[in-house]
Amino acid sequence: MKKLVLAFLSVFLSFSAAADCPGGAPCETVNVYKVQSWPTIWQDAKGRELISLREANATDLKSFSAALTSMAKSSALAIRYNVTRIVDKPDDYCNCNLELKDKGCGPKTSLTDMKTCTRICRLDTKECNVAGKTSKDGGGFWYAFPDKTRLTGSANESWKRNAFKVDKNARDWSENSRIIKKASCFADELTKSPAASIDALFENEKPCPALSEAELLKESAAFVSAK
Repeated sequence: MKKLVLAFLSVFLSFSAAADCPGGAPCETVNVYKVQSWPTIWQDAKGRELISLREANATDLKSFSAALTSMAKSSALAIRYNVTRIVDKPDDYCNCNLELKDKGCGPKTSLTDMKTCTRICRLDTKECNVAGKTSKDGGGFWYAFPDKTRLTGSANESWKRNAFKVDKNARDWSENSRIIKKASCFADELTKSPAASIDALFENEKPCPALSEAELLKESAAFVSAK
């Protein structure tokens, strides 16, 4: 199963085209984007890295582009993920947040509380069971990636929806890769050249260099130590 999954992902990364997942479910491989506040804690209370898509939302390029325009003086991160996801119904969108006791965690949350905050994805008030997509007000799309439906490579996993919670080993998305850079660099370049390609800025080391996860881990540790 693991060899089959790896071969499947290799095909997607090479051609970036829609096709069926192993098992026959219709899939797509796409780039999705997120702005991540930074510096902050490295992971939530359940061990999910905040730079990952585990139990998180992301947007398409159109929505991401609009968000970058106000980031010139921000310390936030701009992240592009390449993901593979099942696209058949139900494709319900879940809202994902970093929370503590049903309240959002943010810049005003104390470090003590922040360490106990947890990402959670909900479909209205219900548990989120599928990786979903929905149209965004003003154009573009939102995506949702519940952690429990993420392909990890375990031998028991299979590519299919688990909307009705009948198969705990069903998986409907996989994060293939990510590129992390400073959002402020994108904002500066877009101010100079509004028609600049955001994907090209991600793919080239200049003028916006990529940030290593080891470097970010050190920044997070320094942030926590200073509090």
